[in-house]
Amino acid sequence: MAGITRAEVASLISEEYSGQTIKAATQGSTALQAFPTVNMGTKTRNMPVLATIPEASWVSDTDNTGVKGQSKATWANQTLVAEELAVIVPVHENTLDDANEDILSDLSALGGQAIGKALDEAIFFGTNKPTSWTSPDLLAASVAAGHTVEVVDGVAQKDDIWGAAMQVAGLVSDAGFDASTAIAKRSLAFSLANLRNGNGDPVLTDSGLRGLDTYWSRNGAWDSTAATVLIADPSTVRIGVRQDVTVKFLDQATIGDGAGGLISLAERDMVALRFKARFAYVLGQVATPETGARSYGVGAVTPASTETP
Repeated sequence: MAGITRAEVASLISEEYSGQTIKAATQGSTALQAFPTVNMGTKTRNMPVLATIPEASWVSDTDNTGVKGQSKATWANQTLVAEELAVIVPVHENTLDDANEDILSDLSALGGQAIGKALDEAIFFGTNKPTSWTSPDLLAASVAAGHTVEVVDGVAQKDDIWGAAMQVAGLVSDAGFDASTAIAKRSLAFSLANLRNGNGDPVLTDSGLRGLDTYWSRNGAWDSTAATVLIADPSTVRIGVRQDVTVKFLDQATIGDGAGGLISLAERDMVALRFKARFAYVLGQVATPETGARSYGVGAVTPASTETP
């Protein structure tokens, strides 16, 4: 069973250890920070997106008989479907009694981070994405739209990380979207620290990539082998919130042990924290005036490929 044992918190159970512990920073969902949310009163919610746009035409009217052209706009439905994310973390009561720190408070922060990580993995890379979320993840949508540029390692040039990011932003903009948001792993900032653009300005500012609202992923969700930077028009992404992260204290429940068996918390002198949330996700496939066709307002800088000898 995945219970926390005395050995696993041994550093917290010593009379002579300091009451101050060094803790990993807990980070919530990067996607929830970067994109608009929609409060959902029910499990599903329809969101119309523009599928076709009207076109105007000139009227040839030399003798007052000109006829005005006709066109139409159409909309398509995309549906937010709320699905549940959850985790139960059991811990022995003796472990709680013997620890110098408030383990339950620490677990509450870490449980929320686990929820945020799973949500980001599904939205960014499609990892364990619910089947009811019919929109592609951001990386898959970038590939489908043709909005990807591969980084070329080496000296500064047009296809370095910064150059590739600007090319991707240009592709998204050319498709009619506002490429205003960048998402990347926090460590990327250190790779860009000394880079400058053609005007000699640092490409990295205090707020992130120059010219882009930048959100750094710090919760372990980022897959550096799949993407270096994701760039998006945030108006095309919606995250539905049916139920925000809630925590429930369990002391009388019977829970699974992960191997098909059951564990009674009361019989084992254990307690547990249950974390639960319900989220939905949709990425609009929108028609824009620039192309007249439906596309995705996202793009990706992909890592340099490695050649097999």
